[in-house]
Amino acid sequence: MEERIREQWETNAEAFSGLIDGRGTPHHRSILNPCVEKLLGEVRGKKLLDVGCGEGYLARYYAKKGAIVTAIDLSQRLIETAEQLSVIEGIEIDYRVDNVCHMESVLEAEFDLVLCNLVLLNIPCLDDAIREMHRVLKSDGVLVFSIVHPSFNFYGPGSWQMGEKDPVTNRREGVFFKVDRYFEEVEYERYWKTKDGGSFPVPISFFHRTLSTYINSLLSAGFCLVGFAEPQPVGDDKFFDRERRVPFFAVFKATRMK
Repeated sequence: MEERIREQWETNAEAFSGLIDGRGTPHHRSILNPCVEKLLGEVRGKKLLDVGCGEGYLARYYAKKGAIVTAIDLSQRLIETAEQLSVIEGIEIDYRVDNVCHMESVLEAEFDLVLCNLVLLNIPCLDDAIREMHRVLKSDGVLVFSIVHPSFNFYGPGSWQMGEKDPVTNRREGVFFKVDRYFEEVEYERYWKTKDGGSFPVPISFFHRTLSTYINSLLSAGFCLVGFAEPQPVGDDKFFDRERRVPFFAVFKATRMK
């Protein structure tokens, strides 16, 4: 992994942890997390590796569900925060600072489940990361990973044409989503917003790739794609009007072939 990527997350660690707030953003809670949980299936008693765990909210969630969790992240500061939060909640998780592109601390064929949540779109080494996740899974082990949907990714080549602000939701109306140059696989740098509307200290790198690139990377590494979802919001909250019209996330489920 390039050192500059590590530095982005080290510098933004406090702002990121504040945004996640121990349980994920509204988009995570109302759209992504229910889909990820459904695709992972039963976790009780299974060894689960959370790759790119951030401040660890999903690692803690699945540990409470009975999984035996190991969690890694590139950022030392995020791992320290994750450890502190786990102590506060009384949860036992094996946290490690490690690199998804080359997981030195993880043995071959060690895990039943690998979760990689909103990580692969922020790293330059997609094929290396997919091969590593294949390596650490047992035969017939399951990988579930999520990304921001590359066809409708405003961190990449697309954006909403915005209308007036809705006084109820306090979000601007989405008139239509515009996208161009979908096939150009390039890096973008974008500032994330904090909970209070400010900007993160430094921009974050996003690597736009096509859906076919993700799928072919899985197949080349020896995975079998067994599930794919474009989750919609749970419930009828008007806040998520845009996300009911185009998919915000894409979630993949794959098994390690023998």
